[in-house]
Amino acid sequence: MKQTINDFLGQQKLAIAGASPKKDNFGKYLMQEFLKMGKDVYPVNPRYQEIEGTPCVGSVKDLPGDVESLILAVPPALTEEIVGQALGSGIKRIWMIQGVGRGAYSESAHQKCRENNIAVVYGFCPMMLFGKGMHRFHFWFRKTFGKLPGEYQLSPE
Repeated sequence: MKQTINDFLGQQKLAIAGASPKKDNFGKYLMQEFLKMGKDVYPVNPRYQEIEGTPCVGSVKDLPGDVESLILAVPPALTEEIVGQALGSGIKRIWMIQGVGRGAYSESAHQKCRENNIAVVYGFCPMMLFGKGMHRFHFWFRKTFGKLPGEYQLSPE
């Protein structure tokens, strides 16, 4: 999983399914953080034309062909639907974010990804890897108490 994470975070372009203009939307928060890093972010949400000035696409199938990484910030039932959209697209890796409870993770969607050679990251949040403050502490805590993939180490500051 470490290589997939590094490949994921090394991409200039990525999509986030589940971002919305709602005040406390975690997908929007991730989108804003990736934009601060200079990434090209494509929010995927059929309900909105844009989120804070960033145009939305209605489906994963509408993404430019060179977008290979997709973050899912949605409930598991939507994860399954969106993974179905990703099949046959340019998506090579999917991150099913960890939130409260199961987050976006779906075992059946994960299986579909395996069957279609789409790499999957799951079990934690991207912010743990590049965020500061509480996010960094959360990473340390999970790493210390064995809740992260064993091969993943903090990168040097």
